[in-house]
Amino acid sequence: MRYWFHKLTVATILSVNVSAQQNTSDSLLFKKATDAFAIAFRNSDSAMLLAGQALYEAKRLNNNRAIANAYNSIGWAYMHKGRFDSSLFNLHKARDLFNTNKNDYDVARVDINLAEVYTKQNQISSAIQYLLQADTLSNKINNIPLQTDVKRQLAIVYRESGDYKGSAAYFRQALEGFDKQKDYFRYVNTSVSLSILYRNMSLMDSSLSVLKRSLQIATQQAGTPYQVAMVHENLGETYFNEKQFGEALKHYTIAYNVFQKLNNQADLAFEAFCVGKTLKELHKYDEAEKYLMKSYTVNDSLEMINYQADAAGELAELYKVTGNWQQAYEYLSHAAALKDSVGLQEQIEKTNALKEKFETEKKEQEIALLQTKNDLAAADNRRTRAIQYILIILFVAAVAIGWLLLNRFRIKKKLEQQLLRNRIAGDLHDDIGSTLSSIDISSRIALVKKDDPVVVSEQLTKIRQHARKTMDSMSDIVWSINPGNDNMESMLARMQEFAAELCEPQQIELRFEPVINAHAIVLDADKRKNIFLVFKEAVNNALKYSQCNLLGVMFSKTNTDQLLMRITDNGKGFDEEQIKKGNGLENMRSRAKHLGGQLSITSIAGKGTAIELLCPLK
Repeated sequence: MRYWFHKLTVATILSVNVSAQQNTSDSLLFKKATDAFAIAFRNSDSAMLLAGQALYEAKRLNNNRAIANAYNSIGWAYMHKGRFDSSLFNLHKARDLFNTNKNDYDVARVDINLAEVYTKQNQISSAIQYLLQADTLSNKINNIPLQTDVKRQLAIVYRESGDYKGSAAYFRQALEGFDKQKDYFRYVNTSVSLSILYRNMSLMDSSLSVLKRSLQIATQQAGTPYQVAMVHENLGETYFNEKQFGEALKHYTIAYNVFQKLNNQADLAFEAFCVGKTLKELHKYDEAEKYLMKSYTVNDSLEMINYQADAAGELAELYKVTGNWQQAYEYLSHAAALKDSVGLQEQIEKTNALKEKFETEKKEQEIALLQTKNDLAAADNRRTRAIQYILIILFVAAVAIGWLLLNRFRIKKKLEQQLLRNRIAGDLHDDIGSTLSSIDISSRIALVKKDDPVVVSEQLTKIRQHARKTMDSMSDIVWSINPGNDNMESMLARMQEFAAELCEPQQIELRFEPVINAHAIVLDADKRKNIFLVFKEAVNNALKYSQCNLLGVMFSKTNTDQLLMRITDNGKGFDEEQIKKGNGLENMRSRAKHLGGQLSITSIAGKGTAIELLCPLK
């Protein structure tokens, strides 16, 4: 959540009305510094340059009031650049110089600016202190514009401290004052602040109504780009709280583009955060990551720890949604550490304030030291609790991940079993079923032609051949699913046995070269079956068609953990383009593709054929 403040305090822009008490030289110097002040929210770099020139001229003329006014403008420009330490340094210098001259008006307007910066830093107690001083001085000199702006700023501070009732009262007083002055610029700004209060009170319809009216006035009365961007930003916030993320993104994007043109890094960082969190809700995760990372980086460079912590927390949620657990944990840790550092910084600032206020009183110093120790102890306790919460979250996440992995393992096992069943059923249907159908047909023919001994003899021979084929197929299926045959050595033994049984009756020499350390190579059933069937088809083709007297079978393992199977013969060879297309070669290529490998066939007429299969072992 953003630590809300009103970014458009312009009390000092309009209240720097140079009175007739000043001479012409003073007026010229004040005008240059005032111009710098007025353009700070549009272009902080130009404002810095203009205010620097005013400071140089004021010092040359030794005009203390003009010097103080230049420091005031420089501090205001630094605030719009997001450099709050530099802003406070220059504003305090301006206040000291104005205070030396006993000018209540100037001191009051600097106090309002200091309250603005302290509000941005979420130092509410310091902001209230300076606003109360400004309120006393503005009432003393009876300056209505100053009084009205003090009320508006007090309303913002009370809102940030959680006192909504007091905040609402001050907002009403401020709006009445601006209405009487016909100051539409600050009227719109105050309306924006009131819309924020309504959001905090969950009155979203009231917030939208105020903002739409503010946008209409800002447009009609030629409001500044910065002011219009702020209205769009708050419209985006209200729509976001209403979960109307499409509308929210539209208004956030308009504000982001304006701040980018103005080169306002502090506001751009927050707007990037708003765009990113909305894109995340719209499930546009890549775009959301880009904007959130930009917000995190810019806030880090500006040392805006509160907003950097918010960006880190949103990134952690984004990575959690996308399943990037490591990144989620890292940014969750960053967010916790940044929030702890914010709390610790607040304690350090309070301690320093007490020491400065009571440094001459030993008793009060002891009280401050004791309070500091208590505060630091409380901070340590908060840090310990945060670590405990993180550990609990990590433990729950680990248990959940463990359960998911176990469940995934069980599902995988069931899936493997089902696939095995399907494969066995398919093999039985394709190989055994078709063969049994052939046996049935042959037996029917034999019965019909039982009086013809020649036909009966042919059909009985076919039945014998089909029965033999069925036995071989059943043997292959049983062998492929037997877990005891998972190693390469078992497969090579079966291959050698199969080739030898075919080569020996035909007096063909067999040269079988197995792979080294075959017992250490494990193959799953599916891979083992397909390699064997490619081998079986290649050997059958060689012995059936090549008219060879030498068959070579060689296996090797490559450096890339792949198996190379090479089957060669010294037969007559063939031209693949001219032979009759059959299922044998296509089946081998299909099985090689299923293995994720490659099959190559090289054949030269009169010199033989070489078939190579290269496939991964895992």
